Amino acid sequence: MRLVLLLFVVGLAGNPIVESDIFFRLKIGQEILAEGAIPATNLLSFTHPDHPDLDLAWLFEVVMAGVFRVGGFAAVVLTKTAVLVATFAVAFWVSRRRGAGAVASALALAVSALVMRERLVERPHIFSFLGEVALLAFLEAFDRRAPAPLRAGVLGRAATLFVLCALWANLHAGAFVAVIMLALFALGTAIDERRASAAAPAAVLTGVALLALMATPAGWGIFRYLWLHLQLPRLHAVDEFRAPTWTSDAGLVVFGLAVVCTLVTLGILTGPRRRLPARQSLPVIGLGLLACHSVRFGADFALLAAPVLAVGLSLVFARLRRIPAAAAVAPAGPVAVGLALLAVTIVPRAGAVMRGEPFVRLGVDDSAIPLDAIAFVERHGLRQRMYNDFEIGSYLAFQGYPRYRVFVDPRLPAYPEDFHRLLGRDDLPREAWDAAMSRYQVDSALLAYAGLNRRVAWWDPATWALVYRQHDARVFVRRLPRWRDFIAAYEIPATFAFTVESGATTVPLSKPPATSPVAACVWQQRQGDLLFDLISLDRGNEGRAEIAYRRALAAPSGCLASADEARLGAWLGAVDLRAGRWQDALALLDRALAHNQAGDDLSTLTNRAIALEALGQSAAASLAWGTVAAAAGASDTALAKKALHRQAETANLSSRSETRPTRR
Repeated sequence: MRLVLLLFVVGLAGNPIVESDIFFRLKIGQEILAEGAIPATNLLSFTHPDHPDLDLAWLFEVVMAGVFRVGGFAAVVLTKTAVLVATFAVAFWVSRRRGAGAVASALALAVSALVMRERLVERPHIFSFLGEVALLAFLEAFDRRAPAPLRAGVLGRAATLFVLCALWANLHAGAFVAVIMLALFALGTAIDERRASAAAPAAVLTGVALLALMATPAGWGIFRYLWLHLQLPRLHAVDEFRAPTWTSDAGLVVFGLAVVCTLVTLGILTGPRRRLPARQSLPVIGLGLLACHSVRFGADFALLAAPVLAVGLSLVFARLRRIPAAAAVAPAGPVAVGLALLAVTIVPRAGAVMRGEPFVRLGVDDSAIPLDAIAFVERHGLRQRMYNDFEIGSYLAFQGYPRYRVFVDPRLPAYPEDFHRLLGRDDLPREAWDAAMSRYQVDSALLAYAGLNRRVAWWDPATWALVYRQHDARVFVRRLPRWRDFIAAYEIPATFAFTVESGATTVPLSKPPATSPVAACVWQQRQGDLLFDLISLDRGNEGRAEIAYRRALAAPSGCLASADEARLGAWLGAVDLRAGRWQDALALLDRALAHNQAGDDLSTLTNRAIALEALGQSAAASLAWGTVAAAAGASDTALAKKALHRQAETANLSSRSETRPTRR
């Protein structure tokens, strides 16, 4: 069962990287390896380059940078998976040591792994998971050996604990959990033995763990680091610092209720002599209370509670075996659990193979990284003083440093409180936001997750030009003289609004801002293109797009580029043809063909011939059909005319949205 459990963990953990924090971790690790020292200040950002940066995960960063150097992102994923496999292997040992059956242990740990799933990522806290179960194993051995303080071997165990906690503290600041677990273990020992002196050995170990927390380059700074994380939720909403909710964390809530029921049941079913010792239950309860305060500790709680749940399940299975009907099928239980875990592991990957994807895919899942937008800003030299969101700051730092520095990244302690207070606001007017951007000398901006990003609505079009709008990314440029030609070539006539109910919505601008270098006719043409993009949100945009296109063509010839005159004239000509406005259609189609350098646009030539026929200009229509037949490569003009006429009528009866004027 242990092997099946570990394969299940591999299935959960061995996936492409979706955790963005790993990118800045890799970059910092590379810098430490290159310079031989931990950066003392915020070297990745241009906003606060001199602010102290307390790095409590430097060893994790060095390890991962070394692994990345050897095998790239795939090696990073494999290393993370190996750490998690070791974690669950130790947790399985602890469960069995406490008397839980193999099936119950595997089942409880598999459920905890599912609850932890979102935290099984490439971040330093995976070493906290390993440290927590290693401490459980240490306490399990300690619990069965000499309890008296200063007895032979206590100093050796204290030294072992110091090394364990010091190593843990250099990998992740979550090592403070060791102090909590040991203090609660000491309290539980006093309760179990009904005398305070029994807690003395564990109390000594608690002090050892506390000292080990300071055995890092940050020294006493770890306590300031931890205090800052208590203050940050007041300044800046961070999802992992919130309390659990049923809506977002149903799995954790159900798991927690199951653990509570198990704790109660163990005390009732096993009697006072065999109840779960307080020294085992109190650390779990303590982590549960932490998880109630901050969901980021939900995974830690699930991991530490799994052995307790395993013991409870073992008792339930034992009672079920006393029932004749259940006893008859009991031998099939381990097989069923094993097959179920294997199925959950293999079936999704088999489905991926059937879709043409590899059975195992490592590396980076770049679906959430706006690679096209990043390429755009680099191609046009917009990276030097560019605003970015937390979510992509890590990747930008990894990909761009030292050539480029970022506005902000997820290293929360690397930025001052007033900066977090600014970014934590959700009600800033555009004037205040623009003042802040000016203060930090920001002259461009790349925003990701634009549909949910309230800041996308904070860029005033009078000051900022929207120059990129694709997928879920937006790029803005400050209206500075050096960007004038660039803005003229790329500005999109839109701004944005945001509501909690609807998210971010695109608001077309009918007129260019006073400082825009875009010609009025070009603005109308781009507005029509934008409105067509928004048809799925409002069918009325189709009619508004037509109006914008007609305004664009109302300008003198030469205002628009020839290609744009050709496509708009061809499309509007088809619209007029469908509406029976033959003369208007003919004028637009002639204009389109005049700007079509090849002169072989078959649909436009066909529509022109139909318009001439409808106007009764038989001779001109006959010549036009001859041109159509030649363009179509047809030898029989009459047959070509008949076929193309029918094709044109079909096209002209279709909806306008299906005949959108596309760019050539």
